[in-house]
Amino acid sequence: MISTRFLQKAADSGDIDAQFRLGYRLALGRRRRPDWRRAAAYWRKAAGAGHPRAQFYLATCYDDGHGVRRNVARALHWYREAAKNGHDVAQYNIALSLLDGKGLPKSTKEAVRWYRKSAAHGNVDAQRDLGYCYFYGLGLRRDRKRAVSWYSRAARRNDVKAQFNLGLCYRDGYGVRQSRSRCRFWLSKAARHGHKEAAKALHGLGHGARKSAVAGERGRMSERFCIRA
Repeated sequence: MISTRFLQKAADSGDIDAQFRLGYRLALGRRRRPDWRRAAAYWRKAAGAGHPRAQFYLATCYDDGHGVRRNVARALHWYREAAKNGHDVAQYNIALSLLDGKGLPKSTKEAVRWYRKSAAHGNVDAQRDLGYCYFYGLGLRRDRKRAVSWYSRAARRNDVKAQFNLGLCYRDGYGVRQSRSRCRFWLSKAARHGHKEAAKALHGLGHGARKSAVAGERGRMSERFCIRA
C-alpha cells in the first residue's frame, strides 16, 4: 500500500492521480475523522486538470456540503464535467436532474441521452430508468419491448426496482407474453430484498388483483448523491 506521505509528496508535485487518491484517503480512508476540507481541496486540483473521478467526488462535496459550502449549481457543474468524461454515476445524476427539472432545465430528451450513455457503461440504475423511459415514452417513442429488455438487464444484476417492474410486465403482458410463473419469479426476488410493493403484488396474484395503475418505479433524486469510486 502506498504511504500517505508518498501520496502527499506526489500530489503536491502536481500528480493529478495522486491528488485524487490522497483526497479519497483523507475523506473516505480509515481515519477517525475524515478531513473533508483538505480532500475537497485536492479533488479540486485534480478536477481542474480533467480527472473524471475527482470531478465526481468534488461534485458530491458541493452536493452535501462536505469540506465546502453546499452549492447545487457547482455540484451540477462538476457532475456534468465528470459525465462528459465518461463517469457513469455522474451521467446518471445528470439524467435524473434533467428528467425531474431539479437544478437543470427539464428536458426528457436530454435526460434519455445521458441515461443511454450511463447504461452503455453498465450503470444498473440507468439501465432500469432507461427501461422506465421506454415504458412511458419519456423523451422517446414508447416501446415496451425495449422497456422489458432494459428492465431485464438491471433485474439480472439484482436491481430490486427493476425486478419489481419486470414482474409487473409479466403479470400484465406489457412488452412480453403474460406469464404467471415469470411474474412470480421476479416479484419474489424483489420481495425477498424487502420491496413492499412487490410483496403486495405477489400476494395479489392469488386474489385476482387488477392491473396496477402505475407499472414500475425509477430512481429518485435521493439516489443522485451516492459516493462511489
